[in-house]
Amino acid sequence: MNLTSTYLKKIIQDKATELGFIKTGFAKYDILENESAKLRAWLNEGKQADMVWIERGFDKRKDVRIIMPEAESIISLAFNYYTPFEHDESKPKISRYAWGKDYHKILKKKLKELCEFIEQISTSFPSPLLKGEGCILCRAYVDDGPIMDKAWAVRAGIGWMGKHTNVINPEFGSWFFLSEIITNIEFDSYSEPTEDLCGSCSLCVSACPTGAITDEYVVDANKCISYQTIENRGEIPPDIDLDGWIFGCDVCQDVCPFNSPKHNFVTGEEGFYPSKVILPLTKGESVRQLADEGVETLNNMTEAEFAEIFANSPIKRTKFKGWKRNLHLCN
Repeated sequence: MNLTSTYLKKIIQDKATELGFIKTGFAKYDILENESAKLRAWLNEGKQADMVWIERGFDKRKDVRIIMPEAESIISLAFNYYTPFEHDESKPKISRYAWGKDYHKILKKKLKELCEFIEQISTSFPSPLLKGEGCILCRAYVDDGPIMDKAWAVRAGIGWMGKHTNVINPEFGSWFFLSEIITNIEFDSYSEPTEDLCGSCSLCVSACPTGAITDEYVVDANKCISYQTIENRGEIPPDIDLDGWIFGCDVCQDVCPFNSPKHNFVTGEEGFYPSKVILPLTKGESVRQLADEGVETLNNMTEAEFAEIFANSPIKRTKFKGWKRNLHLCN
């Protein structure tokens, strides 16, 4: 039998769902002219702070064929990381995405399996979906390469770009990680973009503790608590109040109406649940007795203990020096 585009998309979606992804979308290859023009303007205004790698990978972000010359499509995927815990405002706060294991490690394993599944299809069916002769090719990224993941997610119908610059899905909100697979498959049809439903709402803009959302759909990293607590290797400017955050910040997502309880679907991936050292920082009767012990553990952690405890956590990115700096500013 021939492998039709409709059937191929269905079996890819089914496999992605089996692996735990909540949304799968398909976008046709294109040079991201409009998106890269906005990125260039943002860079020219210095809103990237010292994240120089964004500039270095600019051309690849604009045109994925610099990464894969055979690229015909981009498959965008979303993976839910929401867990049924809340921040305890009286304790140091860590962004939800970093409560558990490093999402790169969890999702890369799933993407590897999905890519192998897609690539093996070409050995099972004769396919008219490739230009020229050859096998299906896939190259996957999880927030770890020069890919405009949010732009491709929007084009692939995963959701729309919210005013806080996170992608929002009308059903699942924004508590999800994005991944992409660049492939040489040319599909007959592609996903439709999702309507921007932010409307006149500006809760995320007004709620940002530092005013980092300087305009709708624009974030200045220099003012952003997430940038300052994670990427900044120097001193945090005295006019930046961390508001109790020691790694990342969830305020703009916490206030979003699309992240209300009716949208908060709990992830099926246990690896994203709070680790034993993070659990005491969350709110609830089951963890109350651990709270004081948890904060003491954070404050007294040695560099060796930091390396061991957060070896498989996104928190290791801030380095021990940054960790101690952030804790000091929030105590």
